[in-house]
Amino acid sequence: MSASDATAVPSLVDSLKAYIDDLPEAEQADALHQVFYGFYTRVAIIDRTTHELATAARAQDDGLDDLAPALAEALRDNALFVGQELFASRVRTMAAMAYVSARLAERLEAQGADVPAFTLTHAVAFDEASGALKTYDLSRPGEHPDLPYAPAAYDPRQD
Repeated sequence: MSASDATAVPSLVDSLKAYIDDLPEAEQADALHQVFYGFYTRVAIIDRTTHELATAARAQDDGLDDLAPALAEALRDNALFVGQELFASRVRTMAAMAYVSARLAERLEAQGADVPAFTLTHAVAFDEASGALKTYDLSRPGEHPDLPYAPAAYDPRQD
């Protein structure tokens, strides 16, 4: 094994497979359900951070009059760069959710009628109107318009 092999970070696919395969079969769907909404929580945090960044950038723009023009421009450029990185992170997270969703659908199909109730009852989502993260009851679809209430059928390309 080379030094680079020892420091290689496992992929999401490898990590998820190792995690799920180590669980009893009866617990795998529930674990995937929890992982799915864990990723959705990451989307909520990214959305809140993006919202806060945009709000701060608008508010700070008025207070930049005393700065040298080059410094004010650098602040704006950095805010734009951070926004771009947040967007890229959101896209990667949504792709991970799609992967977990597909694995969950496979597991549910394999379990057939033996699917137990999921233990995770609430999810976290960003509420733009209040600018805050909130919890939502997963048994009440539609409570948050962007929350995926069908985690085994998630497709980020829809909508």
